[in-house]
Amino acid sequence: MILEFKLSGYCSFKELQEIYFIPHLGTRLKNTRYQDNFYINSKNKIMKSAVIFGANASGKTSLIRGIGELVYILKHGINLPEEFNFNKLNNESKEIMFEIKLLNKRLNEIYSYKIKYNDEQILEEVLHKGEKLVYSFYENTLKIGEEVKLNIDLGGVFSIKSTNLIAKKIKDYSIVELDEFMEAIGNIELVKEENIHSYTKETKTNIKEKIKELLELNKEKVVNILTLLDITIKDFKFEKLGNFDNENLYQIYFLRENSEKKYYLGNESEGIKKMIYLMTYFLKLYQGKTIIIDELDSSISTISLIKIFNNIVNTKENKNGQLIVTSHNIFLFNNNILNPQQIYIVNKTEEISSEIYSIDDFNIRTEKENLYLDYLKGKFGGING
Repeated sequence: MILEFKLSGYCSFKELQEIYFIPHLGTRLKNTRYQDNFYINSKNKIMKSAVIFGANASGKTSLIRGIGELVYILKHGINLPEEFNFNKLNNESKEIMFEIKLLNKRLNEIYSYKIKYNDEQILEEVLHKGEKLVYSFYENTLKIGEEVKLNIDLGGVFSIKSTNLIAKKIKDYSIVELDEFMEAIGNIELVKEENIHSYTKETKTNIKEKIKELLELNKEKVVNILTLLDITIKDFKFEKLGNFDNENLYQIYFLRENSEKKYYLGNESEGIKKMIYLMTYFLKLYQGKTIIIDELDSSISTISLIKIFNNIVNTKENKNGQLIVTSHNIFLFNNNILNPQQIYIVNKTEEISSEIYSIDDFNIRTEKENLYLDYLKGKFGGING
Protein backbone atom coordinates (compact mmCIF):
# COMPACT_ATOMS: atom_id res chain seq x y z
CA MET A 1 0.00 0.00 0.00
CA ILE A 2 1.28 3.43 -0.94
CA LEU A 3 1.52 6.02 1.82
CA GLU A 4 2.89 8.89 -0.26
CA PHE A 5 4.37 9.71 -3.64
CA LYS A 6 6.43 12.71 -4.74
CA LEU A 7 7.78 13.82 -8.10
CA SER A 8 9.43 16.72 -9.86
CA GLY A 9 10.89 17.38 -13.28
CA TYR A 10 8.58 14.81 -14.84
CA CYS A 11 6.29 15.79 -17.74
CA SER A 12 4.19 18.77 -16.61
CA PHE A 13 5.42 18.54 -12.99
CA LYS A 14 8.24 21.07 -12.71
CA GLU A 15 8.32 21.78 -8.98
CA LEU A 16 8.14 19.16 -6.25
CA GLN A 17 4.58 17.87 -5.86
CA GLU A 18 3.33 15.50 -3.18
CA ILE A 19 0.29 13.25 -2.84
CA TYR A 20 -0.50 11.48 0.43
CA PHE A 21 -2.59 8.39 1.00
CA ILE A 22 -2.59 8.71 4.77
CA PRO A 23 -4.84 10.99 6.86
CA HIS A 24 -3.59 14.01 8.70
CA LEU A 25 -2.15 13.31 12.12
CA GLY A 26 -4.95 13.26 14.68
CA THR A 27 -7.74 12.53 12.19
CA ARG A 28 -10.47 10.55 13.94
CA LEU A 29 -11.67 7.64 11.82
CA LYS A 30 -12.90 4.91 14.13
CA ASN A 31 -16.64 4.92 14.67
CA THR A 32 -17.11 7.43 11.84
CA ARG A 33 -18.62 6.91 8.39
CA TYR A 34 -15.09 6.85 6.99
CA GLN A 35 -13.80 4.00 9.14
CA ASP A 36 -14.00 1.40 6.35
CA ASN A 37 -12.32 3.79 3.89
CA PHE A 38 -8.99 3.30 5.67
CA TYR A 39 -6.76 0.42 6.64
CA ILE A 40 -6.19 0.97 10.35
CA ASN A 41 -3.90 -0.81 12.79
CA SER A 42 -1.82 0.22 15.78
CA LYS A 43 0.93 1.65 13.55
CA ASN A 44 -0.73 2.92 10.40
CA LYS A 45 -3.78 4.54 8.86
CA ILE A 46 -3.78 4.23 5.07
CA MET A 47 -6.44 5.12 2.50
CA LYS A 48 -8.02 2.15 0.75
CA SER A 49 -8.99 4.48 -2.09
CA ALA A 50 -8.27 7.89 -3.55
CA VAL A 51 -9.77 9.74 -6.52
CA ILE A 52 -7.82 12.29 -8.54
CA PHE A 53 -9.73 14.95 -10.50
CA GLY A 54 -8.64 17.58 -12.98
CA ALA A 55 -9.36 19.04 -16.39
CA ASN A 56 -8.08 17.50 -19.60
CA ALA A 57 -4.32 18.04 -19.96
CA SER A 58 -4.03 19.06 -16.30
CA GLY A 59 -1.50 16.32 -15.54
CA LYS A 60 -3.65 13.55 -14.03
CA THR A 61 -2.39 10.89 -16.41
CA SER A 62 1.20 12.13 -16.02
CA LEU A 63 0.89 11.66 -12.26
CA ILE A 64 -0.34 8.09 -12.71
CA ARG A 65 2.36 7.38 -15.27
CA GLY A 66 4.95 8.82 -12.93
CA ILE A 67 4.11 6.13 -10.38
CA GLY A 68 4.22 3.57 -13.18
CA GLU A 69 7.58 4.92 -14.38
CA LEU A 70 9.10 4.51 -10.93
CA VAL A 71 7.72 0.98 -10.54
CA TYR A 72 9.01 0.04 -13.99
CA ILE A 73 12.57 1.28 -13.49
CA LEU A 74 12.72 -0.39 -10.06
CA LYS A 75 11.75 -3.69 -11.64
CA HIS A 76 13.81 -3.39 -14.82
CA GLY A 77 16.43 -0.70 -14.19
CA ILE A 78 17.24 2.19 -16.51
CA ASN A 79 20.28 2.23 -18.76
CA LEU A 80 21.48 5.83 -18.99
CA PRO A 81 21.89 7.70 -21.23
CA GLU A 82 20.43 5.34 -23.86
CA GLU A 83 17.07 4.87 -22.11
CA PHE A 84 16.55 8.44 -20.97
CA ASN A 85 13.37 9.81 -22.53
CA PHE A 86 13.60 13.56 -23.03
CA ASN A 87 9.85 13.65 -23.77
CA LYS A 88 9.27 12.82 -20.10
CA LEU A 89 11.59 15.53 -18.81
CA ASN A 90 9.85 18.79 -17.92
CA ASN A 91 10.79 21.51 -20.39
CA GLU A 92 12.30 23.68 -17.68
CA SER A 93 13.97 20.91 -15.67
CA LYS A 94 17.35 19.21 -15.87
CA GLU A 95 16.56 16.15 -13.77
CA ILE A 96 13.71 13.85 -12.74
CA MET A 97 12.99 12.95 -9.12
CA PHE A 98 10.64 10.30 -7.72
CA GLU A 99 10.04 9.42 -4.09
CA ILE A 100 7.71 6.79 -2.67
CA LYS A 101 6.79 5.55 0.80
CA LEU A 102 4.91 2.29 1.06
CA LEU A 103 3.89 -0.47 3.41
CA ASN A 104 4.93 -4.08 3.08
CA LYS A 105 1.65 -5.40 4.44
CA ARG A 106 2.97 -8.89 5.15
CA LEU A 107 5.66 -7.53 7.45
CA ASN A 108 3.83 -4.37 8.56
CA GLU A 109 6.99 -2.40 7.77
CA ILE A 110 7.31 0.94 5.98
CA TYR A 111 9.93 1.62 3.30
CA SER A 112 10.95 4.94 1.74
CA TYR A 113 12.77 5.21 -1.57
CA LYS A 114 14.06 8.22 -3.51
CA ILE A 115 15.75 8.47 -6.87
CA LYS A 116 17.02 11.49 -8.81
CA TYR A 117 18.58 11.19 -12.25
CA ASN A 118 19.35 13.13 -15.41
CA ASP A 119 20.12 12.10 -18.97
CA GLU A 120 23.62 10.96 -18.02
CA GLN A 121 23.58 9.28 -14.62
CA ILE A 122 21.94 8.55 -11.27
CA LEU A 123 22.41 11.63 -9.10
CA GLU A 124 20.89 10.33 -5.88
CA GLU A 125 19.29 7.12 -4.66
CA VAL A 126 18.23 6.34 -1.09
CA LEU A 127 16.34 3.49 0.59
CA HIS A 128 15.14 3.46 4.21
CA LYS A 129 13.34 0.80 6.21
CA GLY A 130 11.45 2.82 8.76
CA GLU A 131 14.07 5.22 10.13
CA LYS A 132 16.94 2.85 9.31
CA LEU A 133 19.14 3.58 6.31
CA VAL A 134 19.49 0.61 3.98
CA TYR A 135 21.70 2.39 1.46
CA SER A 136 22.32 5.82 -0.04
CA PHE A 137 24.09 6.85 -3.22
CA TYR A 138 25.11 10.49 -3.56
CA GLU A 139 27.98 12.26 -5.32
CA ASN A 140 29.02 8.92 -6.83
CA THR A 141 29.52 7.35 -3.42
CA LEU A 142 27.57 4.40 -2.06
CA LYS A 143 26.94 4.12 1.68
CA ILE A 144 25.42 1.01 3.25
CA GLY A 145 23.45 1.35 6.49
CA GLU A 146 25.30 0.30 9.62
CA GLU A 147 22.66 -2.27 10.55
CA VAL A 148 22.54 -3.90 7.10
CA LYS A 149 24.25 -7.29 7.00
CA LEU A 150 26.65 -7.81 4.10
CA ASN A 151 29.51 -10.16 3.29
CA ILE A 152 31.22 -7.71 0.92
CA ASP A 153 32.22 -4.04 0.98
CA LEU A 154 29.78 -2.73 -1.62
CA GLY A 155 30.85 0.82 -0.93
CA GLY A 156 34.23 0.07 -2.44
CA VAL A 157 32.72 -1.74 -5.39
CA PHE A 158 30.19 0.89 -6.44
CA SER A 159 31.74 4.19 -5.40
CA ILE A 160 31.78 5.30 -9.03
CA LYS A 161 29.56 7.10 -11.52
CA SER A 162 26.37 5.08 -11.91
CA THR A 163 24.30 4.90 -15.09
CA ASN A 164 21.82 2.37 -13.70
CA LEU A 165 19.87 1.91 -10.46
CA ILE A 166 21.89 0.95 -7.42
CA ALA A 167 18.91 -1.20 -6.43
CA LYS A 168 19.42 -3.23 -9.60
CA LYS A 169 23.19 -3.48 -9.16
CA ILE A 170 23.06 -4.81 -5.60
CA LYS A 171 19.94 -6.98 -5.85
CA ASP A 172 22.02 -10.18 -6.06
CA TYR A 173 23.80 -9.51 -2.76
CA SER A 174 20.92 -10.82 -0.62
CA ILE A 175 20.11 -7.58 1.14
CA VAL A 176 16.99 -8.54 3.06
CA GLU A 177 15.66 -4.99 3.37
CA LEU A 178 15.94 -4.42 -0.38
CA ASP A 179 14.10 -7.68 -1.09
CA GLU A 180 11.33 -6.67 1.30
CA PHE A 181 11.00 -3.29 -0.40
CA MET A 182 10.85 -4.89 -3.85
CA GLU A 183 8.15 -7.26 -2.58
CA ALA A 184 6.05 -4.21 -1.70
CA ILE A 185 6.77 -2.63 -5.11
CA GLY A 186 5.59 -5.87 -6.73
CA ASN A 187 2.16 -5.31 -5.21
CA ILE A 188 1.59 -2.13 -7.27
CA GLU A 189 -0.18 -2.62 -10.61
CA LEU A 190 -0.98 0.12 -13.10
CA VAL A 191 -3.94 -0.19 -15.50
CA LYS A 192 -3.69 2.20 -18.44
CA GLU A 193 -6.85 3.67 -19.95
CA GLU A 194 -5.66 2.96 -23.49
CA ASN A 195 -5.33 -0.75 -22.68
CA ILE A 196 -8.90 -0.85 -21.37
CA HIS A 197 -10.14 1.05 -24.42
CA SER A 198 -8.33 -1.33 -26.76
CA TYR A 199 -9.84 -4.34 -25.02
CA THR A 200 -13.43 -3.09 -25.19
CA LYS A 201 -13.15 -1.90 -28.78
CA GLU A 202 -11.56 -5.07 -30.09
CA THR A 203 -14.18 -7.16 -28.24
CA LYS A 204 -11.70 -9.84 -27.25
CA THR A 205 -13.42 -12.97 -26.00
CA ASN A 206 -10.44 -15.29 -25.78
CA ILE A 207 -9.92 -15.96 -22.08
CA LYS A 208 -6.93 -17.96 -20.92
CA GLU A 209 -7.40 -20.96 -18.66
CA LYS A 210 -5.60 -19.27 -15.77
CA ILE A 211 -8.06 -16.34 -15.87
CA LYS A 212 -11.00 -18.72 -16.25
CA GLU A 213 -9.93 -20.60 -13.13
CA LEU A 214 -9.50 -17.36 -11.18
CA LEU A 215 -12.99 -16.13 -12.12
CA GLU A 216 -14.58 -19.50 -11.29
CA LEU A 217 -12.75 -19.70 -7.98
CA ASN A 218 -14.19 -16.30 -7.04
CA LYS A 219 -17.57 -16.78 -8.71
CA GLU A 220 -19.65 -15.22 -5.96
CA LYS A 221 -17.47 -12.08 -5.84
CA VAL A 222 -17.41 -11.84 -9.65
CA VAL A 223 -21.21 -12.09 -9.96
CA ASN A 224 -21.64 -9.52 -7.20
CA ILE A 225 -19.31 -7.13 -9.02
CA LEU A 226 -21.06 -7.69 -12.38
CA THR A 227 -24.44 -6.98 -10.85
CA LEU A 228 -23.18 -3.53 -9.91
CA LEU A 229 -23.48 -2.80 -13.63
CA ASP A 230 -26.33 -5.11 -14.58
CA ILE A 231 -28.61 -6.44 -11.85
CA THR A 232 -30.09 -9.09 -14.17
CA ILE A 233 -26.84 -11.10 -14.37
CA LYS A 234 -27.13 -14.20 -12.21
CA ASP A 235 -24.26 -16.40 -13.37
CA PHE A 236 -21.50 -16.83 -15.94
CA LYS A 237 -20.03 -19.86 -17.68
CA PHE A 238 -17.38 -20.70 -20.25
CA GLU A 239 -17.21 -22.50 -23.56
CA LYS A 240 -13.91 -23.90 -24.78
CA LEU A 241 -12.72 -22.40 -28.05
CA GLY A 242 -9.78 -24.73 -28.51
CA ASN A 243 -6.10 -25.11 -27.82
CA PHE A 244 -3.82 -22.52 -29.36
CA ASP A 245 -0.04 -22.55 -28.89
CA ASN A 246 -0.46 -25.21 -26.18
CA GLU A 247 -2.89 -23.06 -24.21
CA ASN A 248 -6.61 -23.61 -23.74
CA LEU A 249 -8.76 -20.60 -24.61
CA TYR A 250 -12.39 -19.98 -23.63
CA GLN A 251 -15.18 -17.50 -24.23
CA ILE A 252 -17.38 -16.32 -21.41
CA TYR A 253 -21.15 -15.94 -21.49
CA PHE A 254 -23.68 -14.71 -18.94
CA LEU A 255 -26.99 -16.06 -17.69
CA ARG A 256 -29.69 -13.59 -16.76
CA GLU A 257 -32.82 -13.66 -14.66
CA ASN A 258 -35.87 -15.16 -16.38
CA SER A 259 -33.91 -16.20 -19.45
CA GLU A 260 -32.18 -19.37 -20.66
CA LYS A 261 -30.33 -17.51 -23.40
CA LYS A 262 -26.54 -17.32 -23.45
CA TYR A 263 -25.30 -13.72 -23.51
CA TYR A 264 -21.77 -13.71 -24.92
CA LEU A 265 -19.26 -11.06 -23.93
CA GLY A 266 -18.81 -9.90 -27.51
CA ASN A 267 -22.42 -8.71 -27.59
CA GLU A 268 -22.35 -6.94 -24.24
CA SER A 269 -22.01 -3.23 -23.47
CA GLU A 270 -18.60 -1.59 -23.19
CA GLY A 271 -19.23 -1.27 -19.45
CA ILE A 272 -19.53 -5.06 -19.04
CA LYS A 273 -16.51 -5.66 -21.28
CA LYS A 274 -14.52 -3.17 -19.25
CA MET A 275 -15.60 -4.78 -16.00
CA ILE A 276 -14.49 -8.22 -17.21
CA TYR A 277 -11.13 -6.71 -18.18
CA LEU A 278 -10.82 -5.10 -14.73
CA MET A 279 -12.19 -8.09 -12.84
CA THR A 280 -8.82 -9.69 -12.14
CA TYR A 281 -7.58 -6.36 -10.79
CA PHE A 282 -10.57 -5.95 -8.48
CA LEU A 283 -10.03 -9.49 -7.20
CA LYS A 284 -6.39 -8.61 -6.55
CA LEU A 285 -7.54 -5.88 -4.17
CA TYR A 286 -8.57 -8.64 -1.78
CA GLN A 287 -5.07 -10.10 -2.15
CA GLY A 288 -3.45 -6.90 -0.94
CA LYS A 289 -2.55 -5.26 -4.26
CA THR A 290 -2.51 -1.53 -4.94
CA ILE A 291 -4.38 -1.06 -8.21
CA ILE A 292 -3.98 2.24 -10.08
CA ILE A 293 -6.46 2.95 -12.90
CA ASP A 294 -6.41 5.90 -15.25
CA GLU A 295 -9.96 7.00 -16.24
CA LEU A 296 -11.89 4.33 -14.34
CA ASP A 297 -15.23 5.99 -15.05
CA SER A 298 -15.36 5.74 -18.85
CA SER A 299 -18.21 3.41 -19.93
CA ILE A 300 -19.32 2.89 -16.32
CA SER A 301 -22.45 4.56 -15.04
CA THR A 302 -22.37 6.91 -12.04
CA ILE A 303 -24.42 4.56 -9.87
CA SER A 304 -22.19 1.59 -10.73
CA LEU A 305 -19.09 3.67 -10.08
CA ILE A 306 -20.32 4.67 -6.64
CA LYS A 307 -21.13 1.03 -5.88
CA ILE A 308 -17.59 0.01 -6.81
CA PHE A 309 -16.28 2.22 -4.02
CA ASN A 310 -19.03 1.48 -1.51
CA ASN A 311 -19.36 -2.29 -2.16
CA ILE A 312 -15.89 -3.40 -3.25
CA VAL A 313 -13.17 -1.03 -2.07
CA ASN A 314 -14.24 0.84 1.04
CA THR A 315 -15.55 -2.21 2.85
CA LYS A 316 -14.71 -4.36 5.87
CA GLU A 317 -14.08 -7.26 3.49
CA ASN A 318 -11.25 -5.36 1.79
CA LYS A 319 -8.61 -5.61 4.47
CA ASN A 320 -5.51 -5.21 2.31
CA GLY A 321 -6.17 -3.61 -1.09
CA GLN A 322 -5.87 -0.05 -2.32
CA LEU A 323 -7.50 1.58 -5.36
CA ILE A 324 -6.17 4.85 -6.80
CA VAL A 325 -7.97 6.27 -9.84
CA THR A 326 -8.31 9.35 -11.98
CA SER A 327 -11.84 10.44 -12.81
CA HIS A 328 -14.01 13.07 -14.46
CA ASN A 329 -17.19 11.88 -12.74
CA ILE A 330 -18.09 14.78 -10.48
CA PHE A 331 -20.56 12.70 -8.47
CA LEU A 332 -17.59 11.04 -6.77
CA PHE A 333 -16.86 14.53 -5.47
CA ASN A 334 -18.96 13.61 -2.47
CA ASN A 335 -17.88 13.43 1.15
CA ASN A 336 -20.59 10.88 1.87
CA ILE A 337 -18.54 8.47 -0.25
CA LEU A 338 -15.00 9.67 0.41
CA ASN A 339 -13.26 11.59 3.13
CA PRO A 340 -12.16 14.98 1.69
CA GLN A 341 -8.57 13.83 2.27
CA GLN A 342 -9.19 11.07 -0.30
CA ILE A 343 -10.13 13.55 -3.05
CA TYR A 344 -7.24 15.15 -4.92
CA ILE A 345 -7.08 17.72 -7.72
CA VAL A 346 -4.40 18.16 -10.33
CA ASN A 347 -4.41 21.75 -11.55
CA LYS A 348 -2.47 23.41 -14.37
CA THR A 349 -1.01 26.73 -13.19
CA GLU A 350 -0.49 29.90 -15.21
CA GLU A 351 3.15 28.84 -15.59
CA ILE A 352 1.91 25.71 -17.46
CA SER A 353 3.07 23.50 -14.62
CA SER A 354 0.96 20.93 -12.75
CA GLU A 355 0.24 21.07 -9.03
CA ILE A 356 -1.49 18.57 -6.72
CA TYR A 357 -3.59 19.26 -3.65
CA SER A 358 -6.38 17.71 -1.60
CA ILE A 359 -9.75 19.40 -1.24
CA ASP A 360 -9.28 18.92 2.49
CA ASP A 361 -6.91 21.89 2.21
CA PHE A 362 -10.06 24.01 1.80
CA ASN A 363 -11.34 23.09 5.29
CA ILE A 364 -14.46 21.30 4.04
CA ARG A 365 -17.25 20.90 6.60
CA THR A 366 -17.95 17.19 7.03
CA GLU A 367 -21.72 17.77 6.91
CA LYS A 368 -21.53 19.66 3.61
CA GLU A 369 -22.91 17.67 0.68
CA ASN A 370 -22.83 18.15 -3.08
CA LEU A 371 -19.22 19.26 -3.11
CA TYR A 372 -19.27 18.85 -6.88
CA LEU A 373 -21.32 22.05 -7.13
CA ASP A 374 -18.46 24.01 -5.56
CA TYR A 375 -16.05 22.18 -7.85
CA LEU A 376 -18.05 23.17 -10.95
CA LYS A 377 -18.04 26.77 -9.72
CA GLY A 378 -14.27 26.66 -9.70
CA LYS A 379 -13.84 26.98 -5.92
CA PHE A 380 -11.29 24.14 -5.85
CA GLY A 381 -9.56 24.85 -9.16
CA GLY A 382 -8.79 22.06 -11.61
CA ILE A 383 -11.57 23.08 -14.02
CA ASN A 384 -9.89 24.82 -16.91
CA GLY A 385 -6.26 24.68 -15.95
